[in-house]
Formats: sequence, structure tokens, C-alpha cells
Amino acid sequence: MQDCGDFELIIVDDASTDGTRQVVEDTLRLHDRPDVSVRRIYHDRNQGLLAAVNSAMAVAKGDCFVMMAGDDISMTYRLRLTLEAFNDPDVMLVVGDYQKINAKGNPYPSRPSRALPRRCGYGAVPSFRIYGNSCPFGAAAAYRRKLYDFFGPMRPGSHAEDNCFWVRALLLGQIHHEATQFVLWRQHDKNISNFRVSLESDIWRRRHLDWMDQHSRMSPQWLVDIDVAHEAGVIPAFLRSCLRIAARREDATWGLEASSLRQDAWSLWLHRAWKMIALGRVSTAFRMFKLRVSRRRQEKRWKSWADLKLDTTA
Repeated sequence: MQDCGDFELIIVDDASTDGTRQVVEDTLRLHDRPDVSVRRIYHDRNQGLLAAVNSAMAVAKGDCFVMMAGDDISMTYRLRLTLEAFNDPDVMLVVGDYQKINAKGNPYPSRPSRALPRRCGYGAVPSFRIYGNSCPFGAAAAYRRKLYDFFGPMRPGSHAEDNCFWVRALLLGQIHHEATQFVLWRQHDKNISNFRVSLESDIWRRRHLDWMDQHSRMSPQWLVDIDVAHEAGVIPAFLRSCLRIAARREDATWGLEASSLRQDAWSLWLHRAWKMIALGRVSTAFRMFKLRVSRRRQEKRWKSWADLKLDTTA
């Protein structure tokens, strides 16, 4: 539980079949707190992550949304430090650090802390980077309600809520990075992105390529939100143009790297490479060409992805 009260707890169960609802009800009876209001949303059929988040945000009464996956653990001070950061009206998103734990709750070896600026906004970094100088991490994130009220529910797509709300936060204000550990982030085989890896495993490699392909189709949500912000007079036309290019570049980069690692047919690879070149990234296309034709470079890249998943690098 949290060391501060007077908050609303919204529980969304997306038609789970593993007894989650019973565990939820037992836990609520065991830890009943009169200063915490509880709202339950139990879906009769699985609707996916975006629908689950949209349904929770639609009924929430508070001014900020603190996201929490059912298999992670929030530190007792997380909510308090998050609310303190939101005292600055320019802050639209607050995110903390994490420690990975295994399926049984035991911590993995400590890793280097992520070197991120305390505050991030589009105005302080090149506007051709869709995430600014930040890095999406939804497991330890909280979003100001304004991001939902201003832009509306998330559209269907391959993105997660953090990919969407990171850009929304940068469009309307700043992101606050808290160096303090906010969550124990559980890592197991069924996670969408936070899964353990084996460098030689074909199953892991195929799953990772699918994850990369999902990232190559995220721009539709961003493009809609960028246009909404521009039409409302929040961002100027020049920034809108830069960000639309940045969104398409992000898609193209993920798609071309996946195609290079998978060694797709040259016809498909050249189609994706041309899209990258048309977006002004000739050097990236050339780097991906070298990746496509070199087994040594491919194995080196797989090693870097495995290290990142295992937190052996910063």
C-alpha cells in the first residue's frame, strides 16, 4: 500500500481466466482502507490493453493517473513523490526508476541507473525526436488527467499507453524523471516487452522481431495527437511539421531494423529503405544496409538487444 491516502483505486480485469478477480477481492477485504475508494471494472471479454486503460481513465475522478500492472509492485512512497512532482503545473507526466524481479518476486542483480535529464520537453531538444530526450516506461509512469481530457481516448493500434501518453505529455508540457525507484518490475515469459531472453533462442528472436514490427506501426496515434495540438494552437506549424516527420521516422527506423535482422526479401527491404531515405535518413538506411548483409553485425546487434533486456548495460 501507499504511505498517503485519499486516492481512488480503479481495478480493471480484462476477462482474465486465472482467478485474478478472486485474488483481487480477497486482497481488498484483507487491506480495507476507508480513505481509499475502490472502483471495479470487470470485462466479460478480453478487449486488450488500450481498451482497459481507456475504460479506467473514463471513470476516474482524480487529476492524475498512476498506472500499475497487476504483476508489479509499487514502492510505498511512489504516489506521494508523484503528486509532489505534479505540483509544478508544467509537468504532464512523472516517471520513476525500477528494479527488476523474477516471477517469484526475487530481485535480479542491480543495474546501472538510466542517465536521463530530470526534465524533458520538446523545446529543449531537437524536434525531430518523437520522444524528445526521454524514454517511455509505462510501468513506473503517471499522467496528468489533462492528457486524456484534451486528446481523448486512445485509438486502436499497436502502441501501448506509454508510447501514446509520452508524446501527449511533450505536446502539452514537460516530463519529470524521478531517479528514485518507483516499482519492482516483474519479468516473466508472458510479458509484452519485459521478458527474459536467451541470445541463441529462435523463439526469443522471433518474438523480439514481432515487438519491433509493432513499434513500426505506432505513428497513426501520434499524427492524430500532433494535429489536435496544432489545431488547438498549442504548438506552432513548424513544430507540427517536424514532429510529423519524427513520427514517421520512428516507424521507419523500427521497420527497417526488423527487416534487416530478419533478412527479408530484398524487394521488401528496399521498399522500407526508400521510405527511410525519403524521410531524410540516408545514413540510417546505409547503416541498415550493412546490418542486412553482415552476419557479424547482426549477431552483434542481437547481443546488444539481449544485454538491454537483461539490464547488463546502461
